[in-house]
Amino acid sequence: MENFGNIKDTFNNLVVESVTKKDKNKKNIFSKYLNTIKGNKNLTEQFLIYRNLQNTKFDDRTEAKEYVKENIKLLKNLNKKDLREGNEYFLQLLEGKEITKENDSFYQNIKYLVDTKKTSSTLLKINESINNIVDKMLEKEEVVETITEKIDLPTSVLTNLLVNKFNSKYSDISESDKEIIKTILNGTDEDKENIYTKLKRECIDGIDLKLNETSDLEIKDKLLKVKDKLLNSVYNKETFNSDITKFNDLKESI
Repeated sequence: MENFGNIKDTFNNLVVESVTKKDKNKKNIFSKYLNTIKGNKNLTEQFLIYRNLQNTKFDDRTEAKEYVKENIKLLKNLNKKDLREGNEYFLQLLEGKEITKENDSFYQNIKYLVDTKKTSSTLLKINESINNIVDKMLEKEEVVETITEKIDLPTSVLTNLLVNKFNSKYSDISESDKEIIKTILNGTDEDKENIYTKLKRECIDGIDLKLNETSDLEIKDKLLKVKDKLLNSVYNKETFNSDITKFNDLKESI
């Protein structure tokens, strides 16, 4: 079975492509992945534990090692059947797509710690795997400072995906798309509601500008109907991904 970490990275790449290339099919696939995680407490915990191990930074090695051990302990206690069936479903969603392997060695360390019983013969390898994860937690994020300056995003909300990709493949995407990707991947409910409100306001302002510019009654009527729909729309975290991309597409088309 493919490691969940590689599956997660593949979906992260998928959502970036769905926004930058306006690919509705990839948006739908990512939404199914996200909703499946949200709908199962074991899958949710697995996702959060992997994020803990991959994104958390420490200055002290001893503290980092204890943190790794506690997260592995939590991961071992999750329902294996739920995790296996979840990963099988995720791979079905990704059928035909290449699985991302850029962090495979890191995820193999996690897998080894979860799958391996502590014995005198495995103790050395277990300690080595813990240290490999800890080494990543102790690394200084020099590249983040460069990217933060370049795209004007706070370091606290940059995911590993954005750190690795923005300076190369995705450096030419719009600021609006960057903000949407950031919020979808790592935003809180408050972040999502804020960007929803912001884009909604920008769409309404754009429509008002078009209403003032055109004298065509048919176009005015269509614009007013869209504006009325926008004014009556409200933030819904369950439909956020589709709502926010529709707002962004509308803003760019006005």
